[in-house]
Amino acid sequence: MANRAMWVWMHDAAPPDPAAVAAFAAQQRVTEAFVSVPWGGPTPATHQQVAALRGQGVRVSALGGDPSWTTGADAVTWMQRATAAFLFQGVHLDIEPWTRRDWPGRERELLDGLARTVRDVAARTGLPVEVDLAPWLAEAHPRPFGDIVARADAVTLMAYRDRASDILASSAAARRAIVGARKPYRLGVETGPVAEPEPTAAQTFADDGRAVLERELAAVTASLAGDARFAGIAVHDVESWRTLGA
Repeated sequence: MANRAMWVWMHDAAPPDPAAVAAFAAQQRVTEAFVSVPWGGPTPATHQQVAALRGQGVRVSALGGDPSWTTGADAVTWMQRATAAFLFQGVHLDIEPWTRRDWPGRERELLDGLARTVRDVAARTGLPVEVDLAPWLAEAHPRPFGDIVARADAVTLMAYRDRASDILASSAAARRAIVGARKPYRLGVETGPVAEPEPTAAQTFADDGRAVLERELAAVTASLAGDARFAGIAVHDVESWRTLGA
């Protein structure tokens, strides 16, 4: 059975209940959680959530990122604050410069900046550093995609589709590049609403329910059973996954 991970966003106003999240992780056979850490470092809610998850045997990584973190030392500053209390077993970067308004025309510059950011964070921590990447980058920008992969310890491909065949097809080029770099990777799927421009129904399991999610994830993991670099599935995110219909 493939390993499972999930994103846990610790919203300031209403963080999720630690015990409920940990119980859900155990129920869903989650082996790793990416728990978001604010700019100022872990809060009491962060400590409670990490403790609850680790009490269920879940490995926990510090999750953080902002599209602006492709320049300057902000990512390193955040990482040092996030990991100072020795809560975490890894660092998970979710930066996504392709969501910036100034992305068109600056693609190479921003991706090169992301590669440097991953390199700088990895150089300043002894923890493994994983980075979220959109699979289409491997085809649209193969060289900078490869540079980012080379600097990370692992990659989560946000292959946000709701059928196994589409998940595999949309991530094929990216998976080849990552395997060629001899790095482990996860395939990420979405369970919450997805904004335009692409149709929500094609990108998320929000309208399909948990039974369809399990069926399609089983098909994906069966297809990749022979890939030694495949590290499992990551589900975005715990809040929407918990409320997913049957």
